[in-house]
Amino acid sequence: MSSLLNTLLRTVILDDSAYREWRERPNVFLRGIVLILIVSLIAGLVGFGMRLVSEVQPVDADEIREGIRESFEMQRQFNPGFQDPEVYEMAEEMVDTIVAMIVDIANIRPPLPVGVAGFFTALGAWLTGALSSIGGWLFYGALVLVAVNLLGGSAKLRDFYGTVAVFSIPGLIGLLGPIPCVGGILVFLGTIWGIVMYVKATSVATGLDIGRSVVAVLAPFVILLLLALALTILFVLWMVIIF
Repeated sequence: MSSLLNTLLRTVILDDSAYREWRERPNVFLRGIVLILIVSLIAGLVGFGMRLVSEVQPVDADEIREGIRESFEMQRQFNPGFQDPEVYEMAEEMVDTIVAMIVDIANIRPPLPVGVAGFFTALGAWLTGALSSIGGWLFYGALVLVAVNLLGGSAKLRDFYGTVAVFSIPGLIGLLGPIPCVGGILVFLGTIWGIVMYVKATSVATGLDIGRSVVAVLAPFVILLLLALALTILFVLWMVIIF
């Protein structure tokens, strides 16, 4: 165990030999899954606790009303349909009705005690977050591997996934995320370092140099970003035409 932890810690400082040692361990793909699950669950512990507290507390109608109004204001800025004064006024008139419905639904007595039901709800969200991390790792890894092959690199699927899984380690900083002001900065820095580790792991796993590894790792993100931007523009144009 100490040897394993030592290897993982050395990957954080971008030690080439540590990445090779991790890649050569047996069942590296399964180890990668376990590593991402553990990191995601640990990073989500504080969020789990906060969700649990919010689930067992009574519903705050004023907070819900404020959230709805903030949502309407955002819609007013980006949705052409909400910029019509009559439409916005109709939406404002519906706020109290919506809040009353939400409060009534929240006050329905569940089959289980509120604390038990809240625990399972928070637990489900916590586990779902960890499983989503696995899904993101598999999906994005497949895109990176396509880019790797186009750039002249090669790697076995399981070895590649297992090797790049170490990028998740800086995600442990997510534990500090709820800290006001500083938490967000630390999480951002952890995310950047995770990307750096992903590039390093890609280079070790595929034989590409660092420059081409950077392209392989970032190209899918850029393509997905441009695709999302294009879809957003099409949606806005469609809304303008409709309204």
